[in-house]
This record gives sequence, structure tokens and C-alpha cells, in this order.
Amino acid sequence: MKKVALLSILIFSILALSVFANGQIIVDKVLTGKTIVLDPGNGGSDPGAIGPTGLLEKNINLIVAFDLAQLLKIQGANVILTRSTDTYVPLRQRIEIANQASADLFISIAHNSIQGAPNVDRPQVFYWSTSNASKFAAGIFLKAFENFFGTNGNLIREEFTVLRYAQVPAILVEPCFMSNPAREQWLKSSKNLWREAVIYDMAILEYFETLGS
Repeated sequence: MKKVALLSILIFSILALSVFANGQIIVDKVLTGKTIVLDPGNGGSDPGAIGPTGLLEKNINLIVAFDLAQLLKIQGANVILTRSTDTYVPLRQRIEIANQASADLFISIAHNSIQGAPNVDRPQVFYWSTSNASKFAAGIFLKAFENFFGTNGNLIREEFTVLRYAQVPAILVEPCFMSNPAREQWLKSSKNLWREAVIYDMAILEYFETLGS
């Protein structure tokens, strides 16, 4: 019951941010009609990163994607998930879903890990295309998560499959390192995963608002 109440409050807050400005109602919501493909990384036989106490990245990625999809749909976006269950979807197929849909934005949702460095915890955002849209989007998402977590991160050009074959603006986001014991505990909270989804949403809004200005 508490979770339902929290979700309602946060949804209302996001809607208020996207619908009101300077006390006036904005009729055209910035995400209306936009097609956004969310790619929850890993899945099925690929667990992704595994936290110090066994938290699986594939599950966290999917929960954040579901929460984010809920927010985006409320704001008028057409949302496509590359996977909606604990199954593995080949990497090339994931980006082809976005290409075939002529998506306005493709976001691969992941969580980082590094062996032997438990204190490391920072956001990293990856892009490959040198088009202004992909690199520009990556910069917005990096700044959003840097502000949220209060730490400097990295903007990285990397030839990941889901980025290399993209014909649409595409980024891969790793907000934090789940190999960090404290961060793994943080990620076990459904409230915190919802907060992470809200940061994604705010970055998406800023991206499309800036493009349209």
C-alpha cells in the first residue's frame, strides 16, 4: 500500500513538471507521439553483473525499465521494450527493434561492475554514433546522474553492438556500480529503483525539450 501511494505521488510530480511551466498549462506535452525504445540489458542465461551478495543486474535492469516505461506512457510516449520477461534477446536484435520502429531514442539500461575495486561508484554513459543527437543525449544523461548521485562520471564513445548498428539516436547508460557493496544495498530498494527511473525520465524530457527549442 505504501508503494502504491509513493508511486502515485511521484507520478503526479513528474506530470506536474512536464505539464506546467510558470503557472501555465502546456497543452502539447513534449513526449506525445515520441517512440522510445527501452532496452533492459542482459536477461535469461545472461545475468549481467552480480553484486557482492548476489543481486543480479538483469533483474534490476528490467525493474527500472518497467518503472520508466510507466512514466513515459503517462506522458504520451510510445514505449517499446526489447524484452519484458527474463529472457535473453540477441544484441543485434535489440537495436533492430529500434531501427525498424524509427525510434526517436534508444536507451539501453545497464548497471556497472568492476572486479577488485569495491569503492568505485560513478555513472558512465556510452555512445557510438558521432551524430549530434546520440552524443548530445549521452551528455544529458550523464549530467543527470552525476547530479543525482553527487559524483563525477564518464562520457565514453564505445563500439557496443547495440550502439554500433543504431540508425537512430542511441545510448547505453550505467548509472552506478553494483559491485560497490553500499550501492548494491541501495539497488535492493524498490523506492531507489523508482528514483533512478525518474532521473531517466527527467533526462529524456530535457533531451526532447532541448531538441524542440
